[in-house]
Amino acid sequence: MSRVVHPLLLVALALACARSEPIRVGMVSGLTGRHSDLGISSRNGATLAVSEIDEAGGIAGRRLELVVRDDGQDPEQARRAVNELVNAGVVAMVGHVTSSMAAATLPIVDRAQVLMISPTVSSPDFSGRDDWLVRLMVANDVSARRLAQAAVERAHVRRVAIVQDTTNATYSRTYAAGFRQGLEARGASVVDLTFASGGGTSFAALAERCLRDGVDGVMVIANALDTAATFQQIRKRSATVKLLGSDWGFTQEILAQGGEATEGALFPQAVNMMDASPRFRRFLDAYDARFHRPADFAAVVSYEAVQLLAAGLRRDATRSGIRRAVLDLGTVQGLQGPIHVDRFGDVDRRVYLFTVEHGRMVPLE
Repeated sequence: MSRVVHPLLLVALALACARSEPIRVGMVSGLTGRHSDLGISSRNGATLAVSEIDEAGGIAGRRLELVVRDDGQDPEQARRAVNELVNAGVVAMVGHVTSSMAAATLPIVDRAQVLMISPTVSSPDFSGRDDWLVRLMVANDVSARRLAQAAVERAHVRRVAIVQDTTNATYSRTYAAGFRQGLEARGASVVDLTFASGGGTSFAALAERCLRDGVDGVMVIANALDTAATFQQIRKRSATVKLLGSDWGFTQEILAQGGEATEGALFPQAVNMMDASPRFRRFLDAYDARFHRPADFAAVVSYEAVQLLAAGLRRDATRSGIRRAVLDLGTVQGLQGPIHVDRFGDVDRRVYLFTVEHGRMVPLE
């Protein structure tokens, strides 16, 4: 004997199933290779944020599901990873963590109209564009000019070798341009050098090239491992040359791998890792308890990226509507204060200046 199910009951059941399904969010970052410290920290920060949101009841009762892919810091692998996430039906993505990977895949997300929120991409090449990329890091030319000011006024340099990693050229090129502009505006001069990370670089030879032109400062635009290796080789040859690094290279790995060579070096950063506020300390404690390693700036802004996305999802949890929902948020509360997102998905946040003292990151202001 068959039973007829009332159409309204079928609709109710369908809606109940839809509400119980998780909201799939993509995560794409460099999890392997010499840039992986940034990618792993970003993945961890996003994972922690998703767990906390789910524990608090999710988004209108639906939990978040993080679908992770490795871009390998390789354009082809990055494009495959993003296409996989698009085809998997994610509502939005968190990533990439380097500007070069974002440049490789932005045409895909624009074409598919899938929102990508990047924790750390900062090339000004992406500024002021009406695209599907939202960034939580200030444009790197702003950070670079802040560092240049400190290099001249605090470190008193007059001639600086700028060393760029060409494997993340979208970032390195623009960072170097901003730093150069800041130096030259203050009467200092520069020497430009390049290398390719992972390409069998002799950091000893690179240090020799840096010091050949009578510089009194060396600025390294590279990941933490390569920045540390360059600093160590410079210090073997000079105890007085001032060392400077980019925010890209200012992760925990710079301290672990660079050791004493990092003492006194200057770095800019959009996150104050020495912040003693209760909210920030709770984040650090939760991160350490879960991953058994200290958080760095990439973990912080990736956590914030998921929180920003969640705020948008509470307004509109559809792939087609989430971009507008996020952009309409305007100002949201980050772990260290308000973060303003403009109509292009660019942010306004403070840039801090740090040095290294006794193996610790110490803010100078």
